[in-house]
Amino acid sequence: MKVLCLFDYSVAERNWNRWKNKEERESPEHHLWGITHLHKYGIDVEVLPYEKYVVIKKIGKKFKLGDLEQQLRVIFNLSQYDLLYSTCQTSTILLSLLRILGILPKPIVVKLERPFKNGLFSKMLLRLFAKGHDKLLCLSSRVEDQLKNEFGISEKKLALLNWGPDLPSYEREKNDINSSETAFIMSAGNMSRDYNTLAKAFSEISFQLRIYCSEASAPTTSLTPNVKVQYKHPIMPSALSWKELVAEYERAYAIAIPLYIPQNRVNTTPLYGLTSLLDAMAMGKATIMTKHRQVNIDIEKEGIGIWVEAGDVKGWEEAIDFLLEHPNETQKMGKRARHLCEVKYNLEIFSSQLAKELSSVLL
Repeated sequence: MKVLCLFDYSVAERNWNRWKNKEERESPEHHLWGITHLHKYGIDVEVLPYEKYVVIKKIGKKFKLGDLEQQLRVIFNLSQYDLLYSTCQTSTILLSLLRILGILPKPIVVKLERPFKNGLFSKMLLRLFAKGHDKLLCLSSRVEDQLKNEFGISEKKLALLNWGPDLPSYEREKNDINSSETAFIMSAGNMSRDYNTLAKAFSEISFQLRIYCSEASAPTTSLTPNVKVQYKHPIMPSALSWKELVAEYERAYAIAIPLYIPQNRVNTTPLYGLTSLLDAMAMGKATIMTKHRQVNIDIEKEGIGIWVEAGDVKGWEEAIDFLLEHPNETQKMGKRARHLCEVKYNLEIFSSQLAKELSSVLL
């Protein structure tokens, strides 16, 4: 089987090429959504270059047709492949219409990460969207349940995949890490973060907090001396390189993932924070995280962390105090988190599930 893969950001194409050429990685392999492991199942993959005609890409964005430029290039290239695998749920809108009309003969499989608004127009659009796709891969059971129960999408069209980290990537980077520094709690990430709430919680706690983020997501509240924020790097576009990030995770006492989730987005928030949660689990660290209804991993039920309600400064204080006052339990949480990755949430399992679903559309 030969698969053409779509990404909605240019970094993925660069990382894919670095992986193929066995060059030093800028991120772990699971950020490529399983395609690095598909060869194990007899599936060859090519990644469509992200951008070739900038003007067409802007037109597609303006008229909300997804990535029009990529989709047009798919039309002229898909004959060489058995199916299309899109890692973005907005990049195949035009292609799905062509599939419905019988103009595009090759199957389309798409990965879905976020729930949809429930309304008459959304139901009509989603049913059309589903009809033009051969398989919808859901990373959240809430998304799968919504499509099935609220939008009437056939179970045959749906599949639930458990995304997980590439554990060997972390092990390779952990070598020679000096973990004898003063302990600290670490928080890293850019998307939909609520660092103000976290920083306010630490104004009442003497323990060290390190935040690695972007300038746009950095806290704007007054910071106490125990809170350090980094969003600039001498040579990297992000606050830390992948190697530096793993080193900080290894040294950290625990991981904090504060998310900005307004009340009107509680049921439709994308899977923000999941990458950081998987990082923490892979590194065997206990986690405190803003309650996220779309994340499949219940950190309290699994005994690997503590949920805090959105914007709850007092809740953060209490959760942090608990971990600091119970170091043995904090360590056990981290060990349980790592074990959960090893048995359920990892790239090997995700890739095998992905290969099975891709193959099923050709049967």
